[in-house]
Amino acid sequence: LMPGWDLDICYQFMMGDQAPPTLKQLARQRLLREEDLTLSILEDLPVGLLPEMFEEAFNDRRTNIVRAMVPIWPFPCLPVGALIKNPHLETLKALLDGLDVLIADKVHPRRSKLRVLDLTDVDYDFWSIRAGTHESDCSPQAEGQEQLVEICPNSEVKKHFKVVTDLELMKTRFNQCAWYLLQWAQQRKDSIHVCCRKLKIWDSPVFAAVQIFKLIHLDCILKLELTQWSLEFIVQLFPYLEQMRNLHTLKLRGIREPLRSAASAEQEWISMLLSLISKFPCLQNLSLSNIYFLTGSLEKWLRCLKTPMTRLSISSSWLSHSDLDYLSQCLNIQELKHLNLICVELSDSCPKLLGLLLERISSTLQTLELEECEMRDCHFNAILPSLSQCSQLTMVNFCNNNISLLVLKNLLRHTAKLSKLTHEKYPAPLECYEELRILQDKFMLLCPELVDILRAERQPKKVSFSTRTCLNCFHCCFYSLEDRLFCLCP
Repeated sequence: LMPGWDLDICYQFMMGDQAPPTLKQLARQRLLREEDLTLSILEDLPVGLLPEMFEEAFNDRRTNIVRAMVPIWPFPCLPVGALIKNPHLETLKALLDGLDVLIADKVHPRRSKLRVLDLTDVDYDFWSIRAGTHESDCSPQAEGQEQLVEICPNSEVKKHFKVVTDLELMKTRFNQCAWYLLQWAQQRKDSIHVCCRKLKIWDSPVFAAVQIFKLIHLDCILKLELTQWSLEFIVQLFPYLEQMRNLHTLKLRGIREPLRSAASAEQEWISMLLSLISKFPCLQNLSLSNIYFLTGSLEKWLRCLKTPMTRLSISSSWLSHSDLDYLSQCLNIQELKHLNLICVELSDSCPKLLGLLLERISSTLQTLELEECEMRDCHFNAILPSLSQCSQLTMVNFCNNNISLLVLKNLLRHTAKLSKLTHEKYPAPLECYEELRILQDKFMLLCPELVDILRAERQPKKVSFSTRTCLNCFHCCFYSLEDRLFCLCP
């Protein structure tokens, strides 16, 4: 490609244990070092050299090269979110400057394939785009033609380019990169569509949330999380929330009681919130944490759902007998794959209801978390027959519950027969405690014995046992297959 390859580097590799770099790697290293030369020949470089070269330029924050590579990107999608470890404003500006070149149509048609800039931290191999596996609906129909991309799968509105991102608003603050992106897109709204897939709003004033809602397309939002909101303020968001027609995941955390001056309208607002949930036709994942009016009303929440649930998460709450009774019979949970009950008081509940609940979802359940639920032996004994039928389970978590050694061994004999389990978390038995003190030596002796119960049936992958927090030193003991014994309790 160019004269003067670094033969000394090849020699160093050959003298060591590592294989020498390929010509492709040497070319890439040379190009990144000689920026002026690279910028002058960029459009003539082989397509196969561009992805790895872009990754290195991006990670090294070589903004001039990043800016120049965006307009000639030879694929429909550029998923840079997978490369972002710490948001960097100047690198974002370089990406958007590159898009500006495309918007102004100052690029040769042969290299003008880019239609989607993905800033989300998606879980796929960045380089698989070279095989065209992520073209989806943004793939151009034919080279050299001006193509439009859909705003979202159910929208008929189309624009030239799409920027996919996740946004988080904490109080009144956005991070620099998010705010710059929104302002940039607003100035180019005829050509650019900002597709926000996941939106988190933490303890923000109403005006700040509304400002964001007006800058994005609400029907693109798939996941919404509202944390630390008072009921009288959250109702003011309803005109915007009900436009999120494609929402499939809703997380509500720390919904507080209204001020005394607004208490007279409290029941009306609760009814409005439950009615709002019925307006999300795609909602399948519901997470409720520390909702002050949840106890005794779970039936009202679940009756509002229009589609079968995939995930139900409840934490920092107390469920009444009627709540568990309805949950065990609810039609909307028949296809449930993930059940997470964390810090949910179950000590006074009827153990039989928990067993009926697991029996109802045993054919589909993949993850089960019953952590710090004040479960006792009677609760574990009640779920064992149903647990044995949960053949699709890949993860279980029973930490921080009260269980005797006898019942824990019986529990392990049942989970040992679940061949798909890859992650298992169990509580230390009550025999590992003496009043407020953790018996570390006994815990250390018991854990290998408990693991052997699993090994008698299958080879466990990730298994751990943990004690409660010691009230004397506020530490705990932890045992896993990887780390063996890890004691924080002095």
